[in-house]
Amino acid sequence: MHGKTMSTLKKICLAVVLGLLMSPSLKAQNVNDALSFGNQAVHFGDQQGVVNPVTGIMPGTAFGAGFGSYLDNPASAALFDESFGELGITLNTVNENAAYLGNSRMLDNNQFHFSNIGLVYKFPTAQGTFVIGGGYNQHTSYNRALGFNSRNENSTITDQFKVPGNTYQDIAFNTYATDFGGEDWDESILRTGFDNPGDFLGIQQQGEIFESGYAGEYSAFFATEFQRNLMIGASIGLLVGSYEYDRLFQEIDEFNDYNSDFIDSSGDGAGDTDFDNLILSDQINSEYTGFRGRIGAIYTVRPGINIGASYTMPTRILVDEQFDATISNTFDNSVMFDDSTEGEFSYSVKYPSRIGLGFALDDLGRLSLSVSGDYVDYSNTSIDFEDDTLFEDQQFENDFISENFAAVWNFRSGAALQINPALTLRGGFAYIPSKFVDGNDDRSQFSAGAGFAISQNTTFEVGAQYLTWDEESVVYTYGDLDYSTLPDSAPPVDIQSEDAIRTIDQFQVMGTIRFRLQ
Repeated sequence: MHGKTMSTLKKICLAVVLGLLMSPSLKAQNVNDALSFGNQAVHFGDQQGVVNPVTGIMPGTAFGAGFGSYLDNPASAALFDESFGELGITLNTVNENAAYLGNSRMLDNNQFHFSNIGLVYKFPTAQGTFVIGGGYNQHTSYNRALGFNSRNENSTITDQFKVPGNTYQDIAFNTYATDFGGEDWDESILRTGFDNPGDFLGIQQQGEIFESGYAGEYSAFFATEFQRNLMIGASIGLLVGSYEYDRLFQEIDEFNDYNSDFIDSSGDGAGDTDFDNLILSDQINSEYTGFRGRIGAIYTVRPGINIGASYTMPTRILVDEQFDATISNTFDNSVMFDDSTEGEFSYSVKYPSRIGLGFALDDLGRLSLSVSGDYVDYSNTSIDFEDDTLFEDQQFENDFISENFAAVWNFRSGAALQINPALTLRGGFAYIPSKFVDGNDDRSQFSAGAGFAISQNTTFEVGAQYLTWDEESVVYTYGDLDYSTLPDSAPPVDIQSEDAIRTIDQFQVMGTIRFRLQ
């Protein structure tokens, strides 16, 4: 083995960040990879659901369903019968059961956020209505937790490090995670030193991957009864979001399969040890903003029966990402090498328009019903790296999005029953189909809530949502080398992925204080 020296923490260029976030269309068999630019672009623009105990259950496309209903249709504000303010919080918990290489492990995570704060003012009018409002409402939560602990007889994460241009290529080489495979290619340390190229004895893998964050909008909106029974409205908002990917990945030579002395850990030219364990710790932090506009209309067909439509304009989102990674490699003689890298990168996303259609039965006796469908063509999402030298990478990413994401309708429904003036009960259901072409991760959401009048001017609204689905997603990608070309040429690389089958249960509890303005 050739001698190496440790390098210090250094800032990497944006090309290295691209090496980490390259789309599965280029690198993996499974398109559901949290680290791909394409997946992140779609998620950053998406409006998952209004985090509000009223609007989160009762869609606001054709119904005045609480402060957050302007996110479904700004015209719904014209249906408010009073001026009010709101302040809310939310707790989101996720529990995941992941099957990886024959073993299952459960892991959970939780997040606490302010969910909404805002004011709505209804002007006194002699005829019709005119309402304005503004504030903040959360509509997206990133909360995932993947745990795994299995023996892998097929690949090692160090097979990812050896891929030319990979983010970890330099620090992996500096820490003996990879070595020269030949004159112009690298090889995993766990496949080095054998008689036959590519031989691998297996390795124990364990780790945890957490995704966290949120997105919401600071908005101003208005609505008016433009003509008798016809309400129109518009809103403009600043989309603000934060996303974090945090991974700890360890490989352990549990049975001392790698017990030779061909690694020169002392640098004296003589082999003296072999591999014991490796830890990869990496993190991505993304902050993003964008301006988003909406228009909408609601028509009262007859008293108590509304139909509504809304249009959310395409949104340009600016994304700033920071990345850091550390590899620590420990050998049988307890000598450890570690090295780190970090970088930052900015780009923009164009997110497509969104169309909403809704129907509502409003206050028929003591019962109200609201249903809506939202159409988004996710394949029209596009990325701009804003650098001519990255045009080819940009084209690959956008091709990946257009080929692998679908146009879908999301469906939501809710019902409210006023038991008495002091108590209203609510329940709802939503069906959220996969964003992927031929995807198998359709989601079902069940919700319930209640409103309690705690004084003449104050109401406490509480709601809970349960979201469940199954998916198969990437744990890591790796390079599978074709050694048949040796010794004439370097082995070509075929990129594969190790995947986990995951069952996800997300719970969200929302609470809001609503106070009437005199």
